[in-house]
Amino acid sequence: MSRSVRSVVVVSAHPQRALLDAMLVDTNDYDVVYVESVRKGYSCISQVTPDLVIVSQEIDDVAACRLLSMLKIDGALSGIPVLTCTMRREESEFQHHIAEWDRDSPSRAPSIPMN
Repeated sequence: MSRSVRSVVVVSAHPQRALLDAMLVDTNDYDVVYVESVRKGYSCISQVTPDLVIVSQEIDDVAACRLLSMLKIDGALSGIPVLTCTMRREESEFQHHIAEWDRDSPSRAPSIPMN
């Protein structure tokens, strides 16, 4: 009995080890293509035309949202099922971005406690 090889493209700027381990455990079932850059995801997907696309993204990842929009608009790719794995940004990384914003923003009037 012949079994056809199915292909999966995994797109993630921040790979989750558990996701990759789960996808790579049984290589007899799927041919897995891993793309480390969301910006390069569309190009890879259009070349491979996989049976499934998995996009692992952070909750505010603009590039991943753009990729999902491009896949929906493209008539040749819009029929491919897409699974999204959305993660929250790590709190320490979020605090780092806030600190950068505070440091780089123009000086503001100091806030004064109300009570």
